[in-house]
Amino acid sequence: MAPRLTALMMTALSLLIGAPALANDAPSSSSSSSSSPSSSSPDDPATHGDACIDEHIKADLFAKRKLRGTRDRLFQQTNRHEILLQGGYYVSDLFDGTAIGGVGYAYHMTEDFAVEATASYTQLQSSGGPELERTFAVLGNKKRHELVFDADLVWTPAHGKMRVGGAIQHFDLYLAGGGGLVDSALSSDVAGNGGFGLKFFFGRMFALRIDVRDHIYKQQLLTGKVIVNDLTTVLGFSLYLPFGE
Repeated sequence: MAPRLTALMMTALSLLIGAPALANDAPSSSSSSSSSPSSSSPDDPATHGDACIDEHIKADLFAKRKLRGTRDRLFQQTNRHEILLQGGYYVSDLFDGTAIGGVGYAYHMTEDFAVEATASYTQLQSSGGPELERTFAVLGNKKRHELVFDADLVWTPAHGKMRVGGAIQHFDLYLAGGGGLVDSALSSDVAGNGGFGLKFFFGRMFALRIDVRDHIYKQQLLTGKVIVNDLTTVLGFSLYLPFGE
């Protein structure tokens, strides 16, 4: 009986001594467990790897967009002089169609606006021939040449480019309008004109033009004057000065 009582007392004593030790060890384990998540700080690159990648992608895309938006035009026209040589077809309201040719000059104030002056030469022709002349004497012995002078304001609302083969071709679409003079045996009067055109650029000095213009003026027909619309379609070649932009 005494040995069993002695064993129970020893067991109780050991439990009383070990309890504070367990109590002291418990916070340390909890602190170690709570400190383990804090080992990955908010600034740890591993926790924000995706965000860093996103920032690099954004910066790269922004740089590409900025480069694309600030790219200069291949062909600059501002403050340059354009010398023009052109030829094409002239459709008269009262007479037959015939060839027309001329020269021109333009000064480009900006990329969108220019002032232009042209002088062209053509002839009056009629398929009625001698019989028409004998009956009505429309031209009589008068000269049949006709001079057309135009002074226009040119506006370019669209600058474009397209791929031709493996190269990029730049072009402009422009509108023109103004006044001038049509001088012939049947007219010596002020004429208004308007039209449109396309201009294709080559290198930094040359351009190919296609112009369509409608000239409205009064023309003498027998004893009276009538308002006519004479249409011209011409192909032109331009040289830009100075050579360096």
